[in-house]
Amino acid sequence: MGKLDETGEKMIKHKNLVFLALLGIWYLSMGHVGSPGVIFEGMMGNYRVLANVDPPEVIPGTAMVSVILPENPDGVILEARPVYWSAGLMGTPTADALISVPDEPGKYEGEMWFMQSGTSSVQILLTKDGETYEAVVPIMAMPTAQNEMPKELGIALSVLGGFLVILLVTIFSSAMGDSIRNPGEERSPKGQRKRIIGTAIGAVVVGLVLWGGKSWWDAEARQYNETLYQPFSAESKFIERDGGNYLRLKVDSTELKYGQITRKLSYMVPDHGKLMHLFLIKKNELDVFAHLHPKRLDTLNYEVQLPPLPAGDYHVFADITRYTGFSETIVSELSVPESANFQLASNREFRLGRDDTFTFSNPIGNKPLVLDGDIMVCGKPGLMTDLPGGYSAMWETETGKFEAGRLYSLDFALFDPDGEPAQLEPYLGMMGHAVVLKHDGSVYIHLHPTGTYSMGSQQMLLERFESGYVGFNNLPKNLSFMDSVDQVLSFLDELPDEERDSLLMGDMVHLPYLEDPEHEDHSMVRFPYAFPQPGDYRVWIQVKIDGEIVNGAFDVEVI
Repeated sequence: MGKLDETGEKMIKHKNLVFLALLGIWYLSMGHVGSPGVIFEGMMGNYRVLANVDPPEVIPGTAMVSVILPENPDGVILEARPVYWSAGLMGTPTADALISVPDEPGKYEGEMWFMQSGTSSVQILLTKDGETYEAVVPIMAMPTAQNEMPKELGIALSVLGGFLVILLVTIFSSAMGDSIRNPGEERSPKGQRKRIIGTAIGAVVVGLVLWGGKSWWDAEARQYNETLYQPFSAESKFIERDGGNYLRLKVDSTELKYGQITRKLSYMVPDHGKLMHLFLIKKNELDVFAHLHPKRLDTLNYEVQLPPLPAGDYHVFADITRYTGFSETIVSELSVPESANFQLASNREFRLGRDDTFTFSNPIGNKPLVLDGDIMVCGKPGLMTDLPGGYSAMWETETGKFEAGRLYSLDFALFDPDGEPAQLEPYLGMMGHAVVLKHDGSVYIHLHPTGTYSMGSQQMLLERFESGYVGFNNLPKNLSFMDSVDQVLSFLDELPDEERDSLLMGDMVHLPYLEDPEHEDHSMVRFPYAFPQPGDYRVWIQVKIDGEIVNGAFDVEVI
């Protein structure tokens, strides 16, 4: 971190610029579609910790927190509590204990309430031998669904409601027609008329009560629907120019009012050195994959030069992060026309950005994951795929079976053309990236070895808690903030790869590269993840070897 400060003093005079450069170092994407769980992998004291937080779909609602200590130390106390960016530690309840799961050594679970929407976190506390360690896992606590009432419960409540309506009408009728009649006395015509009038009045009163209740309920439902999280939508346009083909992404400006100031795109911040990470994946076949980084034209428009893409329809996933730590994915579609000037990769005039990459792979098939017993790493079979430049990657797995909702470590071994361990280099401050996409496009997520959470959100939450600020009254001016961010991006782009990667990595600990007796003779990259739904998935891994970004694709069936 000190290195950035020293360089920043020479290159940047505005103090906010230095702050934003530091901020950009910590930002790691948490973009996702259909994969709401947040996974954390890190160290708490001397213990490796895996945490999986499943946020609620409705707010208020409960989140499930699962924590795994692979070493399963004795005498450990684990606790957790929700902490909001806007409320801070002072406005947070005491932590609840996580309970050890029977027959699963080292695993602890618990539930906690999220009472309001916004950027929040789960603070995990680990106490051992009188020492307490903490970790903050960012959570985007937003209502994303309106739950349906179970059919059986609806029938039971309808029957009970009908009984109560009859009972109330009967009470009105009896009160007006029979309350002044002596026991055993016959009902007179006058009393009969009063009873009928009472029945009518009771029906009207109950009807008004029911109408008022329904109106109140409908108003609450409308208000709730207005607060349901709505991701940004955008239009992706293919632009053909003499110097190459471009993608123009335009965000729908009508959605900027959602979430008030936290929704403003002028508050976007760098995410491991880039303002936006855009992934292009060819629909249906999934045989074309690109990881690009558009430039900001203004708060709504972003543009990037395209690699040589064949004609067809493409998924567009653009990951962004904002100042409050809120990370999200903009989903769009791109159509590349048949008439496009198809650029061959061998064309010397074609140049991608130094951090942009694309690859072609085999179209998806209907074959499940098949293990090859002849391909072994540390005694485990795996699935091998070829990478550009003669490199190869093997997905290490014991059974080849993956269950939805279960936390896995996706382990990949990288080999050079001679079959020896490949020498990995940092790519945008990380030793590996991965993208997971369900074949139908309903699940997408961008993974890192540290998990699926945003380290930028984590750092901003920690600084926020230390500052004692609450609410949204102390945000910087949006235009000056945007200008400072653009200067930071230019500053980082001018740095050599090695210097920039050193800054972007900061003090991050990449657990897969700690001393690992099982893989000491292999070059490994690992991504913790839990597949959210059953189905067929494609997983792309991205690593940097000998100065080149290489990509590989794997297919897997999740049950």
